[in-house]
Amino acid sequence: MKRFQELLMKDLGWKLLSVAIAATLWFMVISINQPIDTRTYSTTLQITGEETLTARGLTIANLQDLEGTKISIKVKAQRTALDRLSQRQADLITASIDVSGLSYVQSGDQVTLPIDVQVGNGASGYTVESKVPGTAEVWVETLSSKEFPVEVVLNGELPQETTLSDPYLSSETVMVRGAQSAVNRVVAVRVSVNATEAAEQGEISVRPIAYDREGNTVTDVTFSADSVTVSYRLHEEKQIPIQISVVGTPASGYHVGEITYSPNSITVIGTAEDLRNLTLLSLGEIDVTDATSTVSQSFLLTDFLPEGVALQTGSSRTVQVLVHMEQGAEKTVFVSKDQITLQNTVDGYQYILPDTISVTISGETAALNETGGTDCSGTVDVGGLEAGAHTVTVDWTMPDGISVQESVLTVEVRADAGTDGEEMAE
Repeated sequence: MKRFQELLMKDLGWKLLSVAIAATLWFMVISINQPIDTRTYSTTLQITGEETLTARGLTIANLQDLEGTKISIKVKAQRTALDRLSQRQADLITASIDVSGLSYVQSGDQVTLPIDVQVGNGASGYTVESKVPGTAEVWVETLSSKEFPVEVVLNGELPQETTLSDPYLSSETVMVRGAQSAVNRVVAVRVSVNATEAAEQGEISVRPIAYDREGNTVTDVTFSADSVTVSYRLHEEKQIPIQISVVGTPASGYHVGEITYSPNSITVIGTAEDLRNLTLLSLGEIDVTDATSTVSQSFLLTDFLPEGVALQTGSSRTVQVLVHMEQGAEKTVFVSKDQITLQNTVDGYQYILPDTISVTISGETAALNETGGTDCSGTVDVGGLEAGAHTVTVDWTMPDGISVQESVLTVEVRADAGTDGEEMAE
């Protein structure tokens, strides 16, 4: 072992010098006469000249398939040149087809075009040994477009006690464009929004996706907008009652009975500002004029909600209202003559009324039970009556919910100059 070390170290300087000279000579030989080698590279097919087809209302039906085609290229060159090519493959190797010369094609034609390969970006010393595939099939179709509404799909669950507004879209519709066969397959355009991200961010930019009738994506089309911004506002909830308005007078002998409707209240969502002054939801009027049976009417709640306020998700959107008509019970009450007001009296006449007047009234039983003659009043027009007995009509004023049949009474008119026509109530 010791002898080996001595031999290794003997004349070490000369030995190192010899190695350096040998390496230098090797590099000089390589630089003067490099060996030729071949390597295989791969790149994606590019399409040029599409504007020629577009100008004629045509397009490439299998464009996405062509753009996804991988081209295998075998290149021969000096080894150092191939090394540079490997380092900058994306910049120095292209494979393309040019469709600008297809001015003669029609919709439905299929054309085979050679694939043009460029290596080295114009630099010499590269030879393309082979390319696979060497040609590409181009399918030409009529260029078509159609406008679709953008549907928002909210995926996932919202955080607890979080409610979102209806989505606001930067574009309510998008134009779908592509080969006619592809556009015809599209039945809907949707954007998918994550519920958690919507609650946290409030505004999300998402890519539209086209779907066919079976729910499959249609990929070989483009859109007028690459993305759609979907905005949400966080909402609060509030429960408010529903108010029903009834107008008109039922047929004679009938009155409005129980009013039933469901739901009696609703839960709405909106911003705190939008909900602050909303205390009830008043629906449209229900006319019961001349009604003798139950009046039914349906209301769409959303028609009466103010802007910015919506129904809670899952709530019923309609309310059915039933206004029941009841045939009134009857009762006879007695009204004192002091509760009758005479209009258009004439000086020099006395107007004598009965001490009491019987009146038949009708209405709900509860209202009738609370009504007596003391809370009724009437008015009689005696204008133009001469001396003598006259039958006149009384215009009655009754409590709410009480109606009265036409009523008359007898007024005796006496001429009495001595009393100066003072009205009497004997």
